[in-house]
Amino acid sequence: MKYYLFLICFAFTPLAAYAADSLFFLEAQTVAGYSFKEDKIIYRSAHSQYVMQKNSVGFDYIKKFSPQTTDIASAALQMRMTYNEEENKLQLQVYNAFLKAKTDLADIWAGHNRIAFGLASYWDTHGDLLQPLPMYGFGCDRDWGVGFNKYLQNGDLQFALTSATGMGLEAKGNWLITSRISKGVLNYDNYNIAASFMGGRTLEAMGYKIMDYHLKNIILAGLDGAYNHGTIEHKAEINIGRKNEKTAFAAFYRLSINFMEESALKLEGQSVYAKLESEDNFALAGGLTYRLNSYLSARSMYEWQYKPAERKIITQLYYYFAL
Repeated sequence: MKYYLFLICFAFTPLAAYAADSLFFLEAQTVAGYSFKEDKIIYRSAHSQYVMQKNSVGFDYIKKFSPQTTDIASAALQMRMTYNEEENKLQLQVYNAFLKAKTDLADIWAGHNRIAFGLASYWDTHGDLLQPLPMYGFGCDRDWGVGFNKYLQNGDLQFALTSATGMGLEAKGNWLITSRISKGVLNYDNYNIAASFMGGRTLEAMGYKIMDYHLKNIILAGLDGAYNHGTIEHKAEINIGRKNEKTAFAAFYRLSINFMEESALKLEGQSVYAKLESEDNFALAGGLTYRLNSYLSARSMYEWQYKPAERKIITQLYYYFAL
């Protein structure tokens, strides 16, 4: 963790002299549920080594640097302190920790940020119980490295060179190149479709733990899309390629329906299929989110997985408040 903190301090120091606008949010969550496979109450939404979701407190800090009339750069730092009851220890989790410079060519960033692949390149599921493909072993939510994002007339082009270790940071000859080109801006056009590519030499990681230090080849191509129509939201993604010399395929679909004023109530369902050579896995999940007010949400989830033959019910109270 000392390496992450050094990089964070290094990234934030050079622009400290500029005038800045900033936002600061407090975050806290309580998570509890029941695992039918383990036949016990659990205080997490996934495997104990995964980072999402656990009882935690944290913050989200966003800073813009504007020496004159326009923004020249921004910085983001989002961290949690989580409690793992199975290991009886606290863990510091770093999510966003990057510096982004705005240039005439593109937005260029360095630090811990989203990779340029699939829905995870722009879809923030940081506080959610239901998770997309990275939680099922395809892609990663965030990674350490550098990247750029160029906004096109109707979409964007992204590229990133990262460590391929996700939440942690290791340098054992591992690297990952990702790229994504999209059409449509979801918030304005109500749709976004994209093609992605991923290739590199990776270490097998689960959360902050490296499971295998032997380098593995990965090459994946992906198609993803999102479409909003009234109160209904669709998201889908397909990945195909090779992981560790094995044929790999994954498919994801999420349907969300919003109810009540300001979409205070959301009902969601999703299916995931993942296949590595002759081994496959299938998962179905449903979730309910109710926003009690602007800063407090209650969530619940039921998930069934074919492998490892798991069924679980999870509940969550999520607090996110701007100071």
